Amino acid sequence: MDLNARNNVFIFDKFRVFFKHTDYYGCLHPYNYLEWTSYVREAFFSEKCGDFRRLLESPIKMMTSKIDQTVFLDSLFGDEIEGRFSCARIKRVSFDVGVRFFNKRLEKVVCETVHTLVFLDEQTQRFAAIPENIKNAVLFYQEEGV
Repeated sequence: MDLNARNNVFIFDKFRVFFKHTDYYGCLHPYNYLEWTSYVREAFFSEKCGDFRRLLESPIKMMTSKIDQTVFLDSLFGDEIEGRFSCARIKRVSFDVGVRFFNKRLEKVVCETVHTLVFLDEQTQRFAAIPENIKNAVLFYQEEGV
């Protein structure tokens, strides 16, 4: 799949592999992709959901219910990485977020993370509907299965 041709992908291109990100062999440690997934997600919400800070102050809370990771290729010191965000399986109280990490040197996707976000109302202690500002934003970045 040519990710550059897709319009429904949010791209966060601020990652570079430094020594602190590598293992004994000089390869990017897979943990970094899990951490970077949250950076991509938060950049998306900050940019595409204008009143995201207001949501954070509300009783509706967002929670990751599960996360999976698949590493396809190793990345090395100095590599520039893009996080490519899209969504799938958008339901009433949850949706899946997929982040594909594209290595610019290799010109390939080197890792993919998929996690499910759910929304909870801290006052009622029940699941809550996806807030409208988030739902409207993720609908544009929806794809068939992440």
